[in-house]
Amino acid sequence: MIKKGRVVLLSFLILSPLLLFPELAYTRGAEDLYQAARGSYYDLKKSGTKRKYRHNWFKVIDRYIRVTKEHPKSEKADDAWFMVGELYQELYQISLLRDDLKQAIESYRKVVEDFPASNLADDAQFRIGEIYRARLEDNSQAYLEYSRVVSNFPKGDQTAKARYWCSRLQAYKPAPKKQKTRSVKSDLALVSEIRHNSNPDYTRVVIDVEKEVAYKSSLLPKDPEKNIHFPRLYLDLKNAKICPKLKQPIPIGNTILKRARAGQYQPDTVRVVLDIESIEDHAIFHLEEPFRIIVDVWGEPESIEGIIARKEEAKEESEEEPGSFASAFNLKVKKIIIDPGHGGHDPGAIGKRGLKEKDVVLSVSKLLEKKLKERLDIEVSLTRRDDTFIPLDQRAPFANTQNADLFISIHANASPRRAAYGVETYYLSLTNDEEALKVAARENATSTKKISDLQYILADLILTYNVNESPILAKFMQESLVSTLKESYSQIKDLGVKKAPFYVLINVKMPAVLVELSFISNPREEKRLRSERYQEILADGIFQGIKEYIEQTKSASL
Repeated sequence: MIKKGRVVLLSFLILSPLLLFPELAYTRGAEDLYQAARGSYYDLKKSGTKRKYRHNWFKVIDRYIRVTKEHPKSEKADDAWFMVGELYQELYQISLLRDDLKQAIESYRKVVEDFPASNLADDAQFRIGEIYRARLEDNSQAYLEYSRVVSNFPKGDQTAKARYWCSRLQAYKPAPKKQKTRSVKSDLALVSEIRHNSNPDYTRVVIDVEKEVAYKSSLLPKDPEKNIHFPRLYLDLKNAKICPKLKQPIPIGNTILKRARAGQYQPDTVRVVLDIESIEDHAIFHLEEPFRIIVDVWGEPESIEGIIARKEEAKEESEEEPGSFASAFNLKVKKIIIDPGHGGHDPGAIGKRGLKEKDVVLSVSKLLEKKLKERLDIEVSLTRRDDTFIPLDQRAPFANTQNADLFISIHANASPRRAAYGVETYYLSLTNDEEALKVAARENATSTKKISDLQYILADLILTYNVNESPILAKFMQESLVSTLKESYSQIKDLGVKKAPFYVLINVKMPAVLVELSFISNPREEKRLRSERYQEILADGIFQGIKEYIEQTKSASL
């Protein structure tokens, strides 16, 4: 049996090092956090699925940053900042987002500036040079960064390599900077218009900007003590100014948003504020050419009373129209939006003999509309009925605000290879398929580089309620379209169901697909696409796919 005095002495011997040297306890906490972050990093590296999504990378990055915040002077703080830089570099290899490289540079600079005596400082400085040389292709800045390794860390293990690159990049040694005389205001981008589309539970706000700008957002809760009686969502647009002709505030006045307003928050920053009535979720992204920022806001979920009322109404409609195909299938699909691509000044792809994509897809869309109305008795709307240009940012809200059940975007394919031919159907998702990215870039009217940027913005925007249904709809449509065409034509190639980041499908809240009918760039398929018979069969194939999808949803609900 241990006597009380011995217990006290033993406790003192155990605790005395921590009492005399409190930094040991401090370091132990940092070590635990660092090892936890390290474990998360290895889990991420091992999972191919996790690596696809940005939020998984940020979870690990946040764990390392926690080490630096809670233990900024510990022996692990420099390691943690260095690992943040490493993670952003690895993320860039997937995302190709320049912002990820900028974050990596900032993290490495923290090591260099805050921990100059660290054995990682020269490694961090060298990595900055590597980013500018190999990734950003800025040889002048790379020279400066490598020269800092040589001058600041003469005995570092990266000095020899840095000296080598300084000699290779001598021709890019920057000249002394001249004093800038140009006014900063001349570089500011004009915020020219704020517009919106709404229904009771969804609103899309579009902010038109003269050129690309950086922006950040924040959602502020209501705070009656500060006289803030409703929540606000705001965006700060950097290097921007308000156009004098911008009419505001912009009244919205539905159950989600009261209004949108903008102000010159700082000389070089425009703040756009959305005054919120109620909000369940929101998503923010941007589109290119022209540059505009998209804000999608969803209201709070429908109440139980509302759901009951809606079901009672559906039941009454079903009893009134016993012959209706839609009512026979539990009114799962009551309304379909068909989206003929392009239009107006945007002809889409053009065949060698002059056939324009915009004309073919409008014709097929109208044939499909007729079949759906006559054979399934389903309500159908087209995003355009004539040769009118509809911006991509208006097509998704057209479907959302009409509470549609399916969204079908119809296009004709094209390729630099005139021999390319076939039929394919897409749904919204991330992809590494180069050909799919090229198709998305063409239909989005942008570059493959911009599509790569979109990929990892998209990771946080894909709506869970259509992620599972859209591939199923795409499968039925692709199989039906191919089999229907093969009944009447030879040389029909099934290019399959694919995924890609199409602007027109982003934040469409119902199952949504984009079908590429055939290659207008292929001489044989251009000739077929011009034919009324081929267009009729294409419409019939899409119709059959939709019908089979509806039947499948019925059997799944039984």
